[in-house]
Amino acid sequence: MKLYAFPGLGTDHRVFTLQASLDCDLQIPEWIPPQKNETMYEYAGRLAKTIDTSQPFSIMGVSLGGMMCMELAKYIQPEKIILISSCKTRSELPLHIPMIKHIGGANLVPIPVIRKAIKKYSSLTGDLPPEMKTVFDEMIMTVDGPFLKWAATAVTRWQNETIHENVLHIHGTRDKVLPYKYVKADVAIIGGSHYMVGTRANEVNELIERTLENS
Repeated sequence: MKLYAFPGLGTDHRVFTLQASLDCDLQIPEWIPPQKNETMYEYAGRLAKTIDTSQPFSIMGVSLGGMMCMELAKYIQPEKIILISSCKTRSELPLHIPMIKHIGGANLVPIPVIRKAIKKYSSLTGDLPPEMKTVFDEMIMTVDGPFLKWAATAVTRWQNETIHENVLHIHGTRDKVLPYKYVKADVAIIGGSHYMVGTRANEVNELIERTLENS
């Protein structure tokens, strides 16, 4: 089965390096250029057209990528939706994120400042070993600037309250970016951080494969 995977804010395909061993056809689509003032729901409608739906498939996302999966599922019918370190609905976001939209979101902030802010925030909230932090910092500084700026604003304006029946939500209990206390996860990884797709890859991968086997 094909598994389409979508990375989080400020990251790219490299965030899924340790998922390359999964027993499936792992596909990591490129983000398409966003349009001005486009909502995540509207963006997902265009992104959905890049996915091959002629055969059974599932979708998976980390952080922002998981939120995008929730919107994609309004346009396409995946067998499974796997969320890792993410949110199913707006109500699962920490309170400060939706509030950012009231001060202009990221629209008024230059792209270099957004990059530095994400890099600093990630350093404060992550538990990455040095070799992984180096790669993470490289991703933040090289990911497409206009998409990064759009996505940062789109998250603050995200409105989804639809929960699909075929969702598996995996969350770490020590996630400081999207705190565990705000979400209703299906599976908790004790001590897992926001970046557990890398730091706890064996456990995460086992859950992914088990879910796909039951599709």
